[in-house]
Amino acid sequence: MERLSKNFIWMAAANIVSSLFSIIVFIYLARALLPEAFGYFSYAFTIAFFLANFIELGLSTYGTREISLNRARVSEYASEIVSFRLLVSVILLILVFAVVLLSGRLTPVKIPILESTVVLFMFAFGLEWAFQGLEKMHMVFVSLATTSALQLGLIYIFIKSPEDVFRVPMLYFVSALPIAVIFLYRLRFRLLIKIEDLKRMFSYLSSSLVIWLISIFAQVYSSLDIFLLGLFRNITEVGYFTIARRVTGGATLLMIFLANALLPRLSCTFSKDNALFKEATNRFLILAIALSAFIFLPLIFLTDYIIIFTVGKDYLPASLPLKIMLAGLVMVLFNLPYSTGLIACRFEKDVLKQVSACAVLSVVLNILLMPRYGMIGASITFLLVEAMALVWILWIYNKKIRKEVTR
Repeated sequence: MERLSKNFIWMAAANIVSSLFSIIVFIYLARALLPEAFGYFSYAFTIAFFLANFIELGLSTYGTREISLNRARVSEYASEIVSFRLLVSVILLILVFAVVLLSGRLTPVKIPILESTVVLFMFAFGLEWAFQGLEKMHMVFVSLATTSALQLGLIYIFIKSPEDVFRVPMLYFVSALPIAVIFLYRLRFRLLIKIEDLKRMFSYLSSSLVIWLISIFAQVYSSLDIFLLGLFRNITEVGYFTIARRVTGGATLLMIFLANALLPRLSCTFSKDNALFKEATNRFLILAIALSAFIFLPLIFLTDYIIIFTVGKDYLPASLPLKIMLAGLVMVLFNLPYSTGLIACRFEKDVLKQVSACAVLSVVLNILLMPRYGMIGASITFLLVEAMALVWILWIYNKKIRKEVTR
């Protein structure tokens, strides 16, 4: 378990350091851009991050899992997956430009959407998943810490007022380039876009697409609410709600990073060393309990002070939705140890059923509640959907895994 402990420490450090930089960037942008421009930025980046799912296609988790079982092929996996993602990024960029430009004249909302498409290439070049498969989590730390520090420096230098909102996407992209180049060189990247290369990628997709669909549906009920809120309410309320979303999303991201540290161990030990598999899962669960009890639940009573201290009193309307979503966040933390175990053990189709049902429930509830209750309705939807997700995932885990690992 010493390796697992090191993996957890490096991944936690990577998330904490990058999150600290990201929080500072977030606070600075919120203050510099003010609610209206910040709402445009949030809306455009929500769309870009949703499109990034079509670059992801479940290949990061698939690559991590497969590399942990066959480390000799890490260069081939890296070259094939990154090449395929670059091709998809170009296609998406063309489609977005075609849709936006054909939909009429450019507006203050459309321009950030067009510019944010450059972020898609940042996702395409990402190779942290390959080092996770090799269980070299210190490289993930180097990547995230360096990129986040560059983001902070560039944004501080070039973003001074709401008029600078159009520079933000390019600054995000530029900050990711140095580490991307270093990782591509270290993993001996080769551009592979021939027909035989694409055929091999389709064989990967037959397995990874199930994982991808899980992420798509998870994105629907974890991020689409910002998009829907923009349709039903004004852009300023989107800016307020983004504050609550970023806090809960940052905490969820920490646990996802730790789950990625756990994934290679679980994949290697299932059905081979049940005791180690069970111990690894229990460690993750204990960590979730500790974070909930000593950090996230106490934050419910401090939300007003945190908002005033960080982004300013202009964003105080975000306080109530944040309190509601922090309660839902606890359920997310308890969900991840079990959903990670199911994916590691190739039961991703069962996880897909659970996530898709939650996505449908989220969309329906948001459509019903948002027109009248706005961001309060969105936060209540988050709480109810996460409660359903936790109950369902525990039932699947008990049915598919628990009985085997307790033999």
